[in-house]
Order: sequence, then structure tokens, then C-alpha cells
Amino acid sequence: MTRVSSYLRLVSWMYLHPSVDVHSATRTQYLSLQMTLCYPLSY
Repeated sequence: MTRVSSYLRLVSWMYLHPSVDVHSATRTQYLSLQMTLCYPLSY
């Protein structure tokens, strides 16, 4: 549950700070985190 909460927190943070999306590094980390959490959530 901690992983999901942190994931939701990151998503909300990204929406609150759209300027962060400009950085490709942050975008890559966000995509990698989403892909990593996509598998355990599917089960």
C-alpha cells in the first residue's frame, strides 16, 4: 500500500507542478515508475 500511496502522491505532485514535466529526466523517472508499478497492480 505504501508503494501505491507514493505513486498517487507523485502523480498529484506532477499535476500540481506541470513545470516539472519539462525536464526529460523527471519524465523518464515517472515513466519508469509507472511501468514498474503497472505489473504488481495488474495482479
